[in-house]
Amino acid sequence: MIFFRKTTLYILCWCLCVNLAAQTSKLDSLERHLVSGGLENSEKALLLKNIANEYLDFDTAKARIYAFEALKLSQNIGLKKIEVAAYIALSNSYYPFDDTAKYTMYLHEALRVTRNNSGLELEEGVAHINLGLCYVHAGKYYLAHTHFKEAEKLLLKIDDKERLSILYIHLIVLFDAINDLDNIVYYANILSEISAERDDQQNYLFAQFMLLYIRYKDNFEAVLENLLDLQQKSILQNSFFSPFIAVNCGKIYIQLNRPREALQSLLWVRDHCEVGDSRYLYKTFAFLAETYAMLHQADSAEYYLKKVWEVPGLKNEEKLTQYRVRSLLDSYKGDYRSALESFKKYHHLSDSIAKTEKTAEMSRMKNWHELEQKDNENEILHHEQQKQQKLIRFLTGALMMILVLLTLSVILIRKTNEKNREMKQLHSVKDKLFSVVAHDLRSPMGALISTLKLADSDILDAKTQAQLLKDISVQVEDTYGLLDNLLHWSKSQMQGMASAPVYFDVQEGSRAVTDSLQAIAAHKNIVLNNIIEKQLIYADRDMFAVVVRNLTMNAIKYTPEAGEITLSSELKDDMVVISVKDNGTGMTKEVQDKLFKLSETRSQRGTNKESGTGLGLVLCADFVKNNGGNIWFTSVQGEGSTFFFSIPVK
Repeated sequence: MIFFRKTTLYILCWCLCVNLAAQTSKLDSLERHLVSGGLENSEKALLLKNIANEYLDFDTAKARIYAFEALKLSQNIGLKKIEVAAYIALSNSYYPFDDTAKYTMYLHEALRVTRNNSGLELEEGVAHINLGLCYVHAGKYYLAHTHFKEAEKLLLKIDDKERLSILYIHLIVLFDAINDLDNIVYYANILSEISAERDDQQNYLFAQFMLLYIRYKDNFEAVLENLLDLQQKSILQNSFFSPFIAVNCGKIYIQLNRPREALQSLLWVRDHCEVGDSRYLYKTFAFLAETYAMLHQADSAEYYLKKVWEVPGLKNEEKLTQYRVRSLLDSYKGDYRSALESFKKYHHLSDSIAKTEKTAEMSRMKNWHELEQKDNENEILHHEQQKQQKLIRFLTGALMMILVLLTLSVILIRKTNEKNREMKQLHSVKDKLFSVVAHDLRSPMGALISTLKLADSDILDAKTQAQLLKDISVQVEDTYGLLDNLLHWSKSQMQGMASAPVYFDVQEGSRAVTDSLQAIAAHKNIVLNNIIEKQLIYADRDMFAVVVRNLTMNAIKYTPEAGEITLSSELKDDMVVISVKDNGTGMTKEVQDKLFKLSETRSQRGTNKESGTGLGLVLCADFVKNNGGNIWFTSVQGEGSTFFFSIPVK
């Protein structure tokens, strides 16, 4: 697995490489479009961001300039998506971590924008991937894993298979760093499935390569057999992955002491590898030097050793190969002292590398243990938070139920109290009515009985008897009005007031009432004038008659002998306003304030001691409002009163 771990980052670099020539052509086109002018601000911001991304792989300074311009413009016009992409481009301009502080700073700025705005799942996922990659590079595996998992949630949500493939490559690198084989296999299988679905042969080969080394990690023969098959597939697909596989085939041939087959693979790499791919050329040169040494071809081995020594910053793996090859070549020449010296250097470096690997392995295991411990702690904390949230939801629900019940109880209590007040008021009104009605009915009924007895006894002469009958008829008429009002009020209380409006002539309807009251008015020598004009109104005829009758009877009651009462009408908009005016006693301010309130009003005796209950005016107010009108009055004590009510024309 040490060899596998060392090669993973190289594989990653291959998987993320781009064709620089194609980029240059694309850049020229984008920059020409930018300077052509006539672009909207949103188009210009997008173009600046795209140019910055194209420059990232070969001119980070220019990439930074274009990214800053894109960022400034997108912030000015409020394009959050381009703002986040510009932050990510700025961050990438410091890759590979030559300034980790700025790299992470811009990525956190990108995440700040995505958290405050919706619809940026892709950009947020990319920012998390880049942060995770940075933390893998720094050996902070727990932080890397946290960001990778956040990215996975977002990318799965939007089903972005392309970015998911890149994410799973990074996760494989992470779990290789901590030697977690199970997770390497898990993510390599997922990557293989996604790559097959997308027909992404490069990533598919990468996934198969991972699975191959895990499956046959201790069996070089099996690794070689499957690796050769994988190489043939990569060559047929013209994959940039082919040189890497061929290099590894050559190395395994060397380990199996099969130098001629190793030479065939390594020479193919030398001939087919691009000039710029120095990573594999110098590794190939080191393996070629070792292969030629195994074949006792010292000149060729020396040639390739020289090419390897020319490499600046030589890696330990190439140094080991050189020491091993140098020791082998010196022994062939008989220079055993030099061979022993090279052999000592080889073992010294090998031991140093082993110690470093052991320390690194311990560090990786420690980091992974911390990661697992933190994950367990987070899981426990998550469960505790869920329990707390459930408890909070339960308590909130219970509190809401209590508040609802309290509210309903308060409403019910208020309605009950209101109903009780209404019932008390109704009982009070009922008691008052019974008291008044009993008193007011007794007098006329007693007078009627006495008159009938006198008439039956033949004591009275004809003239006296006629006068008594005339007097008693007025009292009976007054009593009839009282009973009529009582019946209407009782009906309204028990059945409700349901009006049945029809069109009828207000003059005709009012005169039918006033004509029947002329005799009562004449008994007090009162002139009763009805000058209401013809006009169709829309109202309940019976209710209208009750209102006119009660207002007219009240006017007669409180108008002295030889007084005058006038009924008139006036058309205002869509209403007919009818007035009943008298020159009677009028009302005090106290009486006016209690008018239309049956529970408070105390009906005054008329000018001829006529009785009353106050029920008539209450009925008038209810009937008028039920027909869509209003009722009001004016009164001056000692001068008379005028009652008005309105009735709709339509």
